[in-house]
Amino acid sequence: MWLRHAGLACLSGLLLLLSFPAYELDFLVWAGFVPLLLALDGRTLFQAFLLSSVTAWVLFTGVFYWIWTVPAFNILDYFLLATYLSLYGGVFGLGVGWMHGRAGMPLALVAPPLWVTLEYLRAHASFLGVPWMLLGHSQYRQPSLIQLCSVTGVYGLSFLIVLVNAALTETAGAFRAQSASVPSRRLIVAQPPASVLIALSGVGLAGLLGTWSLPASDAENLDSFPVALVQGNIPQDRKWDQAYRAIALTRHELLTLEAGRHHPALIVWPETAVPGDVEHAPALLERVGRVARETNSHLLVGSASAAKFSDKSLSGKNYNSMVLISANGQLAGEYRKMVLVPFGEYAPLRSLIRWSAAIATPRRDIVPGDQFTLFKIGRITFGATICWESLFPDVFRQFVNQGAQFMVNAGNEAWFGETAAPSQFFAMTVFRAVENHVAIARAENTGISAFIGPDGRILGRIERGGKNLFVEGFLTQDVPLRSDLTFYTRYGDLFVWIVMGIALMMVPCALLRARTRHAVAGPVPAAPIPSGKEDHAVPQPVQYSAEREPLLPDSGRHL
Repeated sequence: MWLRHAGLACLSGLLLLLSFPAYELDFLVWAGFVPLLLALDGRTLFQAFLLSSVTAWVLFTGVFYWIWTVPAFNILDYFLLATYLSLYGGVFGLGVGWMHGRAGMPLALVAPPLWVTLEYLRAHASFLGVPWMLLGHSQYRQPSLIQLCSVTGVYGLSFLIVLVNAALTETAGAFRAQSASVPSRRLIVAQPPASVLIALSGVGLAGLLGTWSLPASDAENLDSFPVALVQGNIPQDRKWDQAYRAIALTRHELLTLEAGRHHPALIVWPETAVPGDVEHAPALLERVGRVARETNSHLLVGSASAAKFSDKSLSGKNYNSMVLISANGQLAGEYRKMVLVPFGEYAPLRSLIRWSAAIATPRRDIVPGDQFTLFKIGRITFGATICWESLFPDVFRQFVNQGAQFMVNAGNEAWFGETAAPSQFFAMTVFRAVENHVAIARAENTGISAFIGPDGRILGRIERGGKNLFVEGFLTQDVPLRSDLTFYTRYGDLFVWIVMGIALMMVPCALLRARTRHAVAGPVPAAPIPSGKEDHAVPQPVQYSAEREPLLPDSGRHL
């Protein structure tokens, strides 16, 4: 029996995994939880915790398999990450087992707010925050459906997905109960629970509102700004090789000159595309500035700038920066990456914890910036995020709130090889566009360099022979400019706070219901303790219920 339940838990993990990039079977997520929720029925709280942990383990070991390709990480990091994330799944099973199984609260009422609360905590757990592949991210290719996120953020879509799964599970339970009460040859038509109607109404309403709002966010109806992306495709093992730096810089220069023939106002290079400190190395600044003058375009380039020039105590450390070079070759602004990758770019709590080298092996000594810098070209204002900063909705929307009319995201996905990581990164970036109704120009060293419209639709991407990875090239696009602020941009995760409040209020309700059910059922009589002297072959007296008299053997007469 336990193996069957564990198998159902594994099946849920597999279905959820296949719904994410790069498998792209996004429809599976709408029923992916059903096997697990069926397996949780009647289980003890400890069993519910274990089964849900199994589901999460299968899901996250599959999602993060690419971590082995990153030199700064190893199999121990992979094991610790999967174990840590599986705990969130275990707590979900524990909560469902208690509130639904013990207290008898409706599954469709319990599961969605509980899951969303845990997703939010997972994404905001300080340096342990991992906002990676939330349930809603699986739907990035469904533009009509994801418009909901301009109000609720991606968590609203996660809520809807779990609600549908809970409704399907309750329907399966109703069908099973009905089939147990009628002869097996009769056609069973179980009345669907009310949660089914609520879930279908929610999905339908989200889809209709999204479809209705899409024309209003069409790029053709908005003012635009000409931008070009450059993808240099510099091999990761050569990127910091002194002998290869001149070749890397030349490649970006040549691609930029080609892109300049299309007369973009801005040309974007990827993260750390310039092999050095363009801000404080006069020869390097002159070389990049010459390219800007020749193309008569502003250049936004990735650079590693020395931190000692802003704070002498930071000597030997660097900022991961995006530097704007004006069309006349002058320095026009700098943004310094604020959200660093824990254990990859820095060691968290270094003053308190001495991490083993097997866990924390930062690539280089990087310090974070502290300002949401905005760049200006004429009357156009835009912001930039670097690498995985685009995964944090709270960080991203700050740029838009302060006036960014479009956004740039620069990164380097050569770390991950031919894995699903670039596709997962790209899927999550789509939601930043939808949440804020802002276009994104995404420039990668290699990966998925693309333009994303304010509605999340892909306006164009750099590819060659159908490949996005490990190809070089450029792409130009008139980027639509933001025309308004969305509800999400203004108020952030208000929806999540409401949902978390509901989840919190369910705790005392569950305690009260569980106590009431226990009082009505009464205490379970303890089984007699054998003395060791009685003859176990002697049958014990049968206790008959006073509610129903037993029948005499082989007769229809009552005693």
